[in-house]
Amino acid sequence: MIGSEYMKKRPIIFDCDPGHDDAIALVMALACPDWDIRAITTVGGNNTIQNVTNNALRILEVTGRTEIPVASGQAAPFLRELVQTGKFHGRTGMDGHSLPAPTITPVSEDAVGLMADILEKSETPVTLLVTGVFTNIATLLLSYPHLKQKISEISIMGGSYYRGNWSPVAEFNVWADPEAADVVMRAGIPFTLYGLDVTHQAYLRRDEYAALRTYQNPVADFIADLFDFFSKSCIEDRGHPGCLVHDACAVAGLMDPSLFRYMDTSAHMDLDGGITRGGCVIELRPQGWPRKEEVNAKVATWVDRPRFTRLLLDLCASYTHPQKGAGHEA
Repeated sequence: MIGSEYMKKRPIIFDCDPGHDDAIALVMALACPDWDIRAITTVGGNNTIQNVTNNALRILEVTGRTEIPVASGQAAPFLRELVQTGKFHGRTGMDGHSLPAPTITPVSEDAVGLMADILEKSETPVTLLVTGVFTNIATLLLSYPHLKQKISEISIMGGSYYRGNWSPVAEFNVWADPEAADVVMRAGIPFTLYGLDVTHQAYLRRDEYAALRTYQNPVADFIADLFDFFSKSCIEDRGHPGCLVHDACAVAGLMDPSLFRYMDTSAHMDLDGGITRGGCVIELRPQGWPRKEEVNAKVATWVDRPRFTRLLLDLCASYTHPQKGAGHEA
């Protein structure tokens, strides 16, 4: 049972830069009856802060979850210029759907301020779900260091230990703002990395995501549109056996950790290298070798793809025809 270990709903802040796979991850998260998503915060990453914020607002409208506040966050990384991923996600960062422009707007407070307010007021520690560039989270930790104790854990899509996608060794989310990723990884907060090594195992074949068209709800149709668009770059351009849904791993692992295998190890950022700058250095040597870094991370290494696929499809099927502001019946 999803989240059955929690007597109360798990409080979550979802930080993202939608993004096709962010959108799929967010739709999954919004369908979880055991989660209390207290805010969605956006960060400049896959696309401009304006576009990714509009994309988040569209997702809340189609899912009927407009009661959740959306706050716009950092527009650019600490040091690098913003690098957009239009080649994969299109001009808007989430091309391929037919949703209208959002009618709701972000809250006036910025993302970091809203996160700080939520953490200050929360009676229980809050989980951070991070599927975008790390700039918002790092800014939060640097600006409000006393709030670290209010964060229970961070579930992250980012990094890799075998190969990168934006450089030979670096995955995009950590490459785009490596200084921010370094702040998060050194903060002393428990975190789990779902990097490329496991997310490349988490794909849906075209015959599998075709089931979304049979569910007869607007959320599933929207997700099917995203799969159709994103699969072109995954399957046709890069030869993957299916459409990758990287960010969905960080959601699925929080819902049901038994879907994955993990290793406890150390993870840190390379801030100094040339071609390796922005890479995530993960200790793979077995115990007994001399180590300079203490264990600070849990890193996913394997996913049960059939069960992962079933979870994703079941969550999309769970949506009723939402009415604006009415929420979601699970």
